Amino acid sequence: MADDKKTNVCPTCNGKGVIEGVCETSSEWQGKTDDGQVCTPDQKCPTCNGTGKVTG
Repeated sequence: MADDKKTNVCPTCNGKGVIEGVCETSSEWQGKTDDGQVCTPDQKCPTCNGTGKVTG
């Protein structure tokens, strides 16, 4: 057996490699942004470093 490591789908990002940003809307943000939404950006998954897979 040359390779004992197993590769599994990353549970944090479900194999996508990226955690999608989330947008929220609130009446208190009206006027601060054009559409009243505040969004977090997409980010590379810290668990799998953007590969979508974890080894173990």
